Amino acid sequence: MRIEELTWPEFDRIKGSVEAVILPVGSVEAHGRHLPLGTDTFAPVEIARRVEEKAKLKGREVLLLPPIWYGHTFTLNVYPGTINVRPESLRMYVGDVLAEVAAEGFERIILLNGHGGNVYPLTEAAEDVAELYPDVEIVMVSWWIDFRDEILSVCSSQGHAGEDETSVMLAVRGELVRMEKARGRKIRRRFRTIRKDIGSELFPDGVNDDPSRASAEKGERILELVSEGVLRLALGEAE
Repeated sequence: MRIEELTWPEFDRIKGSVEAVILPVGSVEAHGRHLPLGTDTFAPVEIARRVEEKAKLKGREVLLLPPIWYGHTFTLNVYPGTINVRPESLRMYVGDVLAEVAAEGFERIILLNGHGGNVYPLTEAAEDVAELYPDVEIVMVSWWIDFRDEILSVCSSQGHAGEDETSVMLAVRGELVRMEKARGRKIRRRFRTIRKDIGSELFPDGVNDDPSRASAEKGERILELVSEGVLRLALGEAE
């Protein structure tokens, strides 16, 4: 179920049957010359959709919230089209949404994250809400990190706008992918460097990996593996 499609009486009636609420959070930022700016939101939204669909097949109910599109993306702000939100703004905004969900009586919330720069603000937002609502459990899933082993059973590498993300986007919104422009390389640094223009070094053209080996078939497999894992979390069946 999607909350935005329900009337308030319908929402009030179904609350007791919902096992988990999923809030996708992403970003609008550069993803090479071949992927759309909304990649980090498209991916968790599709994962959430599949989780809800799979839950329904089991006779279980999961409630989907509209995504939060904007995230904290300082490093990639060197590229046109990137919309960077301050970490404190993201923390407060997501915290308010989570608190409202908790106040409605939901006790299991999946914070489905699609962007690396969101990790710390989202963790802090979840902690803020957990302090206020001790019975609420918030599980934060950064899909490309928490399912790394599964993803690397499909792809030879991972990285920003790389093989894994490009494959997922080919499966989700293939018409938006420009594979003729999909090129890049892996760049590693031992120490984290904070500088205003560091993104152009760490992510040349907005990429950090080789996306040329991506395929829709790989993306479909990744989406299935990740959505199955998130489903188990949503239904309280994960180890």
